[in-house]
Amino acid sequence: MRRGTPNIGAVARAAGVSVGTVSNALNNPERLAPETLERVHGAIEKLGYIRSMAGRTLIQNASEDLGLIVPDLINRLFVEVARGAQLTARESGKRVVMSNSGYNAHDLANGIEQHDAQDDLLGYFAEARAGGVIVCSMREPSAGIERIRNHVRPIVLVNYDVPGADWCTVLMDNEQVGRAAVDHIADLGIRHAYFLSIGDIVQPVGERRRGAREAAARRGVHLTETTTAGLSQDAGAEIIGELLEPIRAAKARGERVALLFLADDLAIGAIRALRAASDLRIPDDVAIVGLDGDHRPNGNDWMSMTSIILPGYRMGAEAVRLLGVEAQPDHVHERVVVPVEIHPRATTIG
Repeated sequence: MRRGTPNIGAVARAAGVSVGTVSNALNNPERLAPETLERVHGAIEKLGYIRSMAGRTLIQNASEDLGLIVPDLINRLFVEVARGAQLTARESGKRVVMSNSGYNAHDLANGIEQHDAQDDLLGYFAEARAGGVIVCSMREPSAGIERIRNHVRPIVLVNYDVPGADWCTVLMDNEQVGRAAVDHIADLGIRHAYFLSIGDIVQPVGERRRGAREAAARRGVHLTETTTAGLSQDAGAEIIGELLEPIRAAKARGERVALLFLADDLAIGAIRALRAASDLRIPDDVAIVGLDGDHRPNGNDWMSMTSIILPGYRMGAEAVRLLGVEAQPDHVHERVVVPVEIHPRATTIG
């Protein structure tokens, strides 16, 4: 026979204490004697009681849970952001509730319609009176954020830069990504590089392009910008077909070229295509760099690929820290830009 759902009154009766004492055991355990606390928790365990957070939220008009909205979990950056946010929040006794808005830059690049739920999810966390919301965005989020400001005040934006924003922001230094890639190949003596990317349909793409242009001008590297037909491995292999002739011409002149791919998947496809060209060697004739740190060597790679080290974990940790700071009345908004490192591997240094 199925038992009824135990309530706080049942716990109090089983423990031989008042309802207020059970409430203190759950919310202010330091107020109780150890033996009383042990008796209450014993009753909770025996009855299988689980307190209702809905009632607590109603009384306080706020939840202790933090909301996290990410565009998609295909992008490893947001997986790392979620890990950093969750583990950092746990250290202070908070929980992170994550949701996926379904905004995928890979699909967007291929012309696939986006069913972006970011604003709807902001509304959900406002209705739930979340204790704060971290918004990882790939597009302009201001309208959705402003709509819920009277209900959820601590809001931190991640991965999108809004000038003059009335909230804290955490960014990856995407311009540094472009600069670091060009500086790396320039240090290897390469003076001609191709920047291979989709168009600037999301903010990080344009920022990485600007960084590459700045570094190329500073280091005397000729930068040729070429548009790819997406961000997939197949698109990377396809673009190599267009570049084989100029790469071979450079080799004939005794010059080495570099291919800087916006996405690691593009670079993997290019490596596959170049492997089939028996007269061209990586990295002796052509060096390859990935710019999104999304690929992790798994032991099955033909060769390890030079790419960036994603700072997502630190970004998530910073976002949780800023939620706490945002809640203070005298707070001054912070714009935190997390630096990026490049990890040289076999596709550039052999």
